[in-house]
Amino acid sequence: MISSSLDINTPKGQKTLLDEKEAVKIFNSRFPDVKYIRTAKDRAAKVDAFLVENNELAAIVETKCRYNIDQNKLRSFNNEWLVTWDKIEQSRQIASSLCVRLVGWLYLVSDRTLLTIDIADADGLLTVPIRIEATKTQRTINGGSVIRNNAYISMDNAKVYS
Repeated sequence: MISSSLDINTPKGQKTLLDEKEAVKIFNSRFPDVKYIRTAKDRAAKVDAFLVENNELAAIVETKCRYNIDQNKLRSFNNEWLVTWDKIEQSRQIASSLCVRLVGWLYLVSDRTLLTIDIADADGLLTVPIRIEATKTQRTINGGSVIRNNAYISMDNAKVYS
């Protein structure tokens, strides 16, 4: 049964699905043999997608589409990607339980650029600088605000694809 309360079912949520597909196209233009298998979007899955290579699970993916920000603006924010810490921690635990790495995908929609970075290795050890702070941010893609622990992930060593 599809939950109508999920943000993905709103117009903004549906746009993110289309933009996620664009990010996958960019990735697959470079890595055609790697499959991006997304989780069901009609339920609140703990992870966004899986990367499969040679019929074997290679990574868990945390994917975010960001609007009104390009690489220059990202650099002006200390080149840090803001993601809810709980999402990173849950994804990291799932990835390590499956003995695969956790990868972050940040798709900058305005300049059609995909940044990818390894966040944790197969043992669950963080592989990138992450600053955690309780900050006030937008609650969901549809607005609102909330104070919560957020991860600020350094994108200094991200791979850039366009």
